[in-house]
Formats: sequence, structure tokens, C-alpha cells
Amino acid sequence: MIPMRILAFSDLHDEEAALEALARLAPSYDHVFACGDITHSEYFAEAVLGALPKAFIIPGNWDNKAANDCLSKAPNWIHGKRAEITGGLNVVGFGFSPPTPFGTFGELTEEDIYSQMSKLPIDRNTLLMLHCPPKGHFDLVHMIRRIGSDSILRTIQEKKPLAAFFGHVHEHAGTSKLGTTELVKLPPANSMRAASITIRDKRITTQFITL
Repeated sequence: MIPMRILAFSDLHDEEAALEALARLAPSYDHVFACGDITHSEYFAEAVLGALPKAFIIPGNWDNKAANDCLSKAPNWIHGKRAEITGGLNVVGFGFSPPTPFGTFGELTEEDIYSQMSKLPIDRNTLLMLHCPPKGHFDLVHMIRRIGSDSILRTIQEKKPLAAFFGHVHEHAGTSKLGTTELVKLPPANSMRAASITIRDKRITTQFITL
């Protein structure tokens, strides 16, 4: 089977140089995953849609309403949705985060996150696009506080997707396992980093790259 290649990033935060680099790389990949915190600017949102027209996109907590209204026009806006892709796999997206000290636009209570995520058609063939980490996994800030989501953790434990991709916490990047689910913590794209992911026969290999 021909392997699937995915270019995944999060936390772009209006960084034009990173967007230009992602646009140059994107044509050599089968899919692009944009995992939130993309922009505060409607102008930059339009630039993202033009540069990455086929990207699967979810909102972060930092993206404001105007940016999300624009990004949600993308054909592959996947927040709260599922799309079938090749190899018997599917993509399901869920953005936003639990409350933060900053009062950002895209914040939900843990109760709302679980209520919404529990209804999503996530299965063992799902590539789950998230913004926020599951609680206890790549979510430690300043070595003192964990800001991951209990509800996301519970959902992954219950539904057991093949993989989950997320950003939000800029301090971390890496991979690990949560049960049978491959976790991929994406580096912040505004530091000119992203992830190059290869999936062959449902086996996932992640390489962190400099843009």
C-alpha cells in the first residue's frame, strides 16, 4: 500500500513566513492538518485559505470570531465533522480549549467539550484533529500547571481513535501512546516548526521538521 503523507501544524499565530513555507511544502503531501490558533485577522485567514486550499482546519482558542467565520468557509473545515479519506481512514475535528486565564474567544467548559465530543463519529480508524491536548499529555506549562482537557482525555479513552494530533501548549512537541491511540503533539508553527507524518497500514511515523 502506498503510504499516506500528512503535513500537520498548529499555533501559526499570524506568522507569514511560516505560512509561506507551509504553502511551499503542502503540494508534496496528501493532506494538510491545521490544528488551530491560526489568526486574529480576517485578512490572514483569507491568506491561509488561498495558500492551503485543501487543508483540514479546526479552530483554536486564540482565533477570534471574525477569523473563524472566514476559515469556516474552507471546504475542509472539519470542526465537529467527519470526512472519509483513503486507506479506510477518516478525519474528525474538534477545536477550542477549556477556559484559560486569557479569556480567549474559543473556550468551552469541560462539560460542553465532552457533551459535543461524545456525539462525534470517532472510531478506531479516526485521525482526530484537536487543538488542546488530553489532560496529562504534553500539557505541562512552566513545569507547574497542566492545561490539557479531562474531557478530551475521556473521549480518547472511550473511543480509541487511531491517532490524535494537537497543539496549544507551545513548550512541547513529541509523540506517545494513550492506550492504542498514537498521540502527536505538534510544535508551534510560529517558531517555524511542523510535523511530517507518514501512515502505512495504519502504522504512524512522525518527523518534526523545520519550515
